[in-house]
Amino acid sequence: MKLSRDKVVHLSHLIVDALANDDRVIFHQPRNDVRNEIVKVIIAELKKDEEAEKRAMEKIRSLKRNIVEGSPEWEVLFRRYYQEEISKFGKVEE
Repeated sequence: MKLSRDKVVHLSHLIVDALANDDRVIFHQPRNDVRNEIVKVIIAELKKDEEAEKRAMEKIRSLKRNIVEGSPEWEVLFRRYYQEEISKFGKVEE
């Protein structure tokens, strides 16, 4: 999934606000530092997803048969290869 930096920053604000409103959460760092770390984590995860998508598409293109992008066969292969790539990052997608 592609998200603009503005959307990632907005999400980080929502997350920090939700944490601040939870009585079980105590910040040991300034909220802005926590928010900035959340932004870094989200961006890193989005980059992993992009890389997994890229590798999955490369695998499909490397097949001997030409598989039309968007076809049902392409979709099945893409999901399979994407899952394989994501699992290399130690991440499980549903």
